[in-house]
Amino acid sequence: MKKRAVQIRKFMLIDSAYKSRILRGDKVTTIRYGDYEAKPGSEVYLVITPSDTAVAKVRITKVEKKKVRELTNEDARLDGFQDVKELLRELSKIYGELHGDDEVTIIGFEVVKRFEDGIPLKWLKGLNYREPEEIARLYLENQEKLNLNRETDFILRRIYNEGLGRAVRTFGPKRVQQALLKAYHQLYAEGLI
Repeated sequence: MKKRAVQIRKFMLIDSAYKSRILRGDKVTTIRYGDYEAKPGSEVYLVITPSDTAVAKVRITKVEKKKVRELTNEDARLDGFQDVKELLRELSKIYGELHGDDEVTIIGFEVVKRFEDGIPLKWLKGLNYREPEEIARLYLENQEKLNLNRETDFILRRIYNEGLGRAVRTFGPKRVQQALLKAYHQLYAEGLI
């Protein structure tokens, strides 16, 4: 019985060791052991583990299946490694010993938006994968239709004007998350999102 392909729809997990390479543009693919599916052209959040924090939104540029023995130095370079030997050493650390007939999936991507302070994955899930700045913008555009308290209003204005990181540093993560959820639910109830 063949295993079903892993679907990449909303986010893609990446080890924190690769964060700076990706944000610099030195790593534009991720090579996964097994069968993965993603739709080229779709945008997903790049989530760093183990912190489960989105650091960027990326556009999937390609999805290619290969056998391990078919990997090239070019594949390694695009994945941020010097050559295929270095790539295979790293893949073996992650997945265990790989053999020539094992299948891997190469997922190409390009960064379309960076999140300097990161966005916790659980926040994105709670906001149905809407970004905090988008929630704040929609709130400000529709505030006359919504009934939110002064503190929530103030937090959302801070997010919109100065960014999520500044709001979290000022009000703390729990209060910011609560403000975003209140706004999201009211926007949803009014059919604005």
